[in-house]
Amino acid sequence: MKTITSTELAKLAGVSQSTVSRCLNNSPLVSAETRERVLNIASQYSFQFNSNARGLRTNRTGVVGYVFSEDFEGFANHYIQSDLYFRIRNKLIANHLDLVPVFDDKSDGNISNIEKSINNRRFDALIINRPRINDKVGTLLEKSGIPHIFVYDTDMNMNYTCMISPDHKSIGYMVGDIFCKKGYRRFIEITGPPDRSDVINKHKGFSEAIKANGYQIEDKFILNGQYKFEHTRDLVKKNTELFLHGTCCFAHNDFMALGAIEGLKQAGIKVPEDVAIIGYDNIPMSTWAKPELTTVAIDYEKIINVASQWVIELSQNKQISERKVVIEGKLIYRDTF
Repeated sequence: MKTITSTELAKLAGVSQSTVSRCLNNSPLVSAETRERVLNIASQYSFQFNSNARGLRTNRTGVVGYVFSEDFEGFANHYIQSDLYFRIRNKLIANHLDLVPVFDDKSDGNISNIEKSINNRRFDALIINRPRINDKVGTLLEKSGIPHIFVYDTDMNMNYTCMISPDHKSIGYMVGDIFCKKGYRRFIEITGPPDRSDVINKHKGFSEAIKANGYQIEDKFILNGQYKFEHTRDLVKKNTELFLHGTCCFAHNDFMALGAIEGLKQAGIKVPEDVAIIGYDNIPMSTWAKPELTTVAIDYEKIINVASQWVIELSQNKQISERKVVIEGKLIYRDTF
């Protein structure tokens, strides 16, 4: 029996080619009845789904990939990435696009899921939640022509076409400057993983602000955390001698700030009477603790709306010029400062 094309399969099933692609990709956007009908016809005509095959390069799959960071350890441990993913997905579903997660798992030798996804052209576009991509993935993307955008912890110095990111350096500077203007002279910084570009830029801005005000932060007062509540709580408890009366602390995300508050509380150190703390992200949990956390709010709604709109345009094969959006931070004053 003659093998059919995806166009012929869609016609036989009485659906669009996008629906065919969703059925073959097991998308939740189609009903079980439609999926079963399409798969039965595909099986009957020995249809082989190979999006690299001739004639399929311009077909839309109706699916967008979301590439999580290299250090992603699950949705429970990475609130911001998880929140961005689910809220962007809701926007795309409303526009008949599905968003699926892509991780670095190398289940097939040394070929990552990202590389396999590009080679098989599983997606109409990619959202990349990373500072940058390696040369191999970059070459694959260039050859495939799959459009892609970078969000959140993007290195804005890289030469990518579409990027949306908070200005981590200027936000770090703002926090350091605010501490100095309030008269603090003893500074502690609790950073995230030291090789991340957002961590590097937050630290650079924070230390530059302190230096510009005529002060400095010594290395022993820089504690490397893991963006986790429990780890930071224990880290602070092991280093309580650093937290003297009149100290201020910048934690690189709210989970670490909340962990620091708990660690200090268990050590009998009062916030903000003894130590002032400012976090970063303004997650909902920042108001759960007592005292409530002073933190830097990022306009994630803007990141979500802009990213969604770009992806919708790109998935429709619309050409867009270079776009770079920098998101500023806003200090939300609560009880810890």
